[in-house]
Amino acid sequence: MSDALPARNRSTLLAQLRNGQDLSTAAQAAGLEIRQVHTAARTDTALTLLLAGTDPEEAGAGGITERAEYLRLLALGCTPGLASQILFDGAGKVSHWRQDDAAFAQACDAVRGLWSRHPAPARAPRFTPARRHTFLTHLESGLSVTAAAAEIGITTAVVYQRRKRDPAFAAAMDTARNTRPRTPGTTPAADVWEAFFHSLRPGVALRQAALRAGIRPEAVYERRRTDRAFADRTDRLRTAR
Repeated sequence: MSDALPARNRSTLLAQLRNGQDLSTAAQAAGLEIRQVHTAARTDTALTLLLAGTDPEEAGAGGITERAEYLRLLALGCTPGLASQILFDGAGKVSHWRQDDAAFAQACDAVRGLWSRHPAPARAPRFTPARRHTFLTHLESGLSVTAAAAEIGITTAVVYQRRKRDPAFAAAMDTARNTRPRTPGTTPAADVWEAFFHSLRPGVALRQAALRAGIRPEAVYERRRTDRAFADRTDRLRTAR
């Protein structure tokens, strides 16, 4: 459902606010609840400006909006260059703002600092058409679903989610799995385990690190149950700072 106000109600509300009426009086005159006004302000920039005490038709209001949009893009994780490309086709407008407005420059640095303190978690690999083809090839060669998924760095959950919504892929899986008997899992070599340890860090799940190293996640869980030193090492790596 859209949060936008009906055109007539919005026009009356903006006129009342522009003429200096308080929000309660302006909302009543427009036939609106205050909650409706606040909800609409989430996507209505002109309304938000008026609620904040700035007339959107005044000179300089456009600059306020542009600065806010630029800071919003930084907060979403865009680099300064990408944000400038999106909003201004790479023009040097932001550089002038930073030079002329120390408060704006500080705001930019503060927003970017949020990302440096809270980096985004690593993204899991996508199950692209190329990966699906490789996965099916591994199935045809005799690997299990778990082992074939590990070979291309994805989880079995991703495979079965794709299978559920894509009948053609499900049929291709069935054909590939019936090509030859399944190959039983093998114990990972020492260098493979080291690759697993190298992938572990805070924020990375055991399953994700296992798949990156080409190890069946089940092998990791089994070794944690039977090897206390191994379990302690994985825990230290996942909590290290």
